[in-house]
Amino acid sequence: MLGSLGLLLLAFSTGLASEPNPSYPSNVPPFTLPSVTGEAVTYSVSDRADITVLCFLGTECPLARLYGPRLQALADRFDTDGVRFIGINSNVQDSMEELKQYAIDHSLTFPITKDYERSVALSAGATRTPEVVVVDRVGAVRYRGRIDDQYEPGIARSEATQHDLADAIAALVAGKPVANPVTTPVGCLIALPRITNQASLSNPLPKSAMQKSELPIDAPVTYCGQIASLLQRHCVECHREGEIGPFALDDFDEVVGWADMSIEVIDNHRMPPWHAADGHAEIANARLMPESDKQQLRDWVDAGMPYGDAKELPEPIKYVDGWQLPKQPDLELAMSTTPFEIPADETVEYQYYVVDPGFETDRWVKAAEVVPGNRAAVHHSIAFIRPPDGGDFRSIGLLSAYVPGQRRSELPDGYAQRIPAGSRIVFQMHYTPTGKPETDITRIGLVFTDESEVTHEVVTLGGIQQQFEIPPGDASYQVDGDIGYFPRDGILLSIMPHMHLRGKSFEFTTVRDGKKETLLEVPHYDFNWQHNYALADPVNLADVDDLSFVATFDNSDDNPTNPDPSEYVTWGDQTWQEMAVTFVAVAVPHEREVAKTVAVDVSADADNVKSPQETQRREKAKRFAAEYFARFDKNQDDSIDEDELPHSVRIFAFRSFDENRDQRITKDEIESQAYWRNQ
Repeated sequence: MLGSLGLLLLAFSTGLASEPNPSYPSNVPPFTLPSVTGEAVTYSVSDRADITVLCFLGTECPLARLYGPRLQALADRFDTDGVRFIGINSNVQDSMEELKQYAIDHSLTFPITKDYERSVALSAGATRTPEVVVVDRVGAVRYRGRIDDQYEPGIARSEATQHDLADAIAALVAGKPVANPVTTPVGCLIALPRITNQASLSNPLPKSAMQKSELPIDAPVTYCGQIASLLQRHCVECHREGEIGPFALDDFDEVVGWADMSIEVIDNHRMPPWHAADGHAEIANARLMPESDKQQLRDWVDAGMPYGDAKELPEPIKYVDGWQLPKQPDLELAMSTTPFEIPADETVEYQYYVVDPGFETDRWVKAAEVVPGNRAAVHHSIAFIRPPDGGDFRSIGLLSAYVPGQRRSELPDGYAQRIPAGSRIVFQMHYTPTGKPETDITRIGLVFTDESEVTHEVVTLGGIQQQFEIPPGDASYQVDGDIGYFPRDGILLSIMPHMHLRGKSFEFTTVRDGKKETLLEVPHYDFNWQHNYALADPVNLADVDDLSFVATFDNSDDNPTNPDPSEYVTWGDQTWQEMAVTFVAVAVPHEREVAKTVAVDVSADADNVKSPQETQRREKAKRFAAEYFARFDKNQDDSIDEDELPHSVRIFAFRSFDENRDQRITKDEIESQAYWRNQ
């Protein structure tokens, strides 16, 4: 699976032409380009191999990073068959030094060249990275397009189902025609020169924006005057050195190289990333770009991207070094002293690290942030509070998270999270490959406040529905869940849905006096962008009767991210399994504890069984407990220990079920919780 190489891979960096272009050149003329080794690489009649694969690559494009090693594997595979591979970089924003490093990072041994004038990309009809053009001995194009079908805009399959380039080469080596000679390329746009009537493919006119000294400073829209500020508002938060964006958008030369790609993903509503529907509760941290800003960016690109007057450049935004916290953290905790080693290209099981911060007294956290040591390979990291054994802690214990698309939200003055004395911090790590071996040490930073300053304690409650089985092929399977307990004197601050690759849509509702109201609707849930939706107007829970959600899953063939439409799908940690979870942040007045759920007798002969509805509730609770034990009581000793549960269930649910804190769950405890959660 693919992660936050990942964040931009599926949203910013994957685009595609709407249709294969029938006017693509049918031949590629000779060329000579400089290479990373300092030698010139020539493609001409005398130098032509039986088959030549022109591979258009970019150093910052995540897909080009991922496919570099795959191209090398194909070059090795067909090395003895008269097949020559040539890597070509036509990006104005990529330097030769960056290209050299790209070749080293991905162990590329076929020639890697720099197309400074972008003339080879134009003459070959290439528009994206990665894109391949396969030519025969006489220069005729025999295949062009993608390498395989694993990725589409917004989609990452677990593996490729069609290997277009390999199949095309194999056919040509065997002297057969290519079955599908044109496919649609997927990846980052190459910033090609604008072509005028006087220009030709052999003599293209460069964009005027490539030379600052030749640009007018009095154009109506310029980089210095408007565009730099626009990018600061909408993009630079992620697209800057050391952040999750795979390239920076705070430098003119970089912006010019990525301008066409920026327009495409903005027009396709993939950037800025946002998935909540309008018409419900206002979301404070909405990532929305006004149409006026979009049009201003389009106008600037169409005008040739003039630089303008450097005196008008806005002041750079000052970020806390390495963190997005309001100040340097009071405490930094690493998940481990030893880096975790991520393989180049295979599934990595979830990793869990337990850290003892050594807290001898309760600590109050004003702000927290999880920062990966390797943003390219960390899909997500969630830090939980694990209180000491026997401690009374009803919250889920979510402290902070690094999740694709999630922006850290500020707590209001006087609001803080409590870490009980003796607690551990648990890091849940989900790693994804990048095409080369990686390592990571993820950290969390904590900013403390004095308890005397705390007016409200912020706790994270969970709506968790583990009992589901999604049938094969079902395109709209609904799972209903609710927040089983919430404090009546609490204030609902935010909502964070969580599903996996089959997640389709999500809706969160409240009920007051029998009237249902939708607070949040996510019509197109995306596992790669998991937002924590902060309410602009927090909801007072005093008169709320119910907090519930509906998670809808698509287990059909029409879901391109579906790992296997033929499987029954149940709860599980890994992305090919599923979860139906909602995290909600609730603030409660300090100096009170979250109320405990009182166990009840749900036996058939209990005195308080007085109505058919009550009987139905109790029977449902008993069935739930029986099914739960059938699934998790592996040693069949009529109790469930923590080590019998999946990691995710241990974190999300164990302590809420373990009412007497004896580190084991009984059927009575499961029945009691199920009863109260279905009131």
